[in-house]
Amino acid sequence: MAVKTYSYDLGEYQGSKVKETMIGESALTITGGRKLRKAFKDAGDDLADLKSLHKRLADDVAGTAKTKVPVRTGALKASIRGFGGTAKAEVRAGNNRKSRTGVPYAAPIHFGWGRRNIKPQPFLYEALDDRRQEVVDAYNAEVRRMVRDVF
Repeated sequence: MAVKTYSYDLGEYQGSKVKETMIGESALTITGGRKLRKAFKDAGDDLADLKSLHKRLADDVAGTAKTKVPVRTGALKASIRGFGGTAKAEVRAGNNRKSRTGVPYAAPIHFGWGRRNIKPQPFLYEALDDRRQEVVDAYNAEVRRMVRDVF
């Protein structure tokens, strides 16, 4: 399945245009992120700002995903969470626990399951697509602010 994906090249830490590519999943790829994190560490920054930025962006996309997820019992919707680290932001849904709090059917709902006649409902991809430009703009603004403050 080909879904739009965007790459963002930080270049010399100043940002550049978002480049559209086609690969197998919807994501934002930051080219130069490792180099940027290293430069911040070398300058004595603890990357807390970058981690909080990733968490905030992931929570924003997770909030949008909660409005798009199909709801029968509400367990799948409740399982959607945003995670942020120094290297990435992630939005996850479901888990594989076999307890009453488990949501092992998140992937079949999102990606579909042809043998079981379950059509894909890509609520996570749609949430990212809806918030994509906001995420890119917020990331660019925050990285520029961090560069001004640190360097």
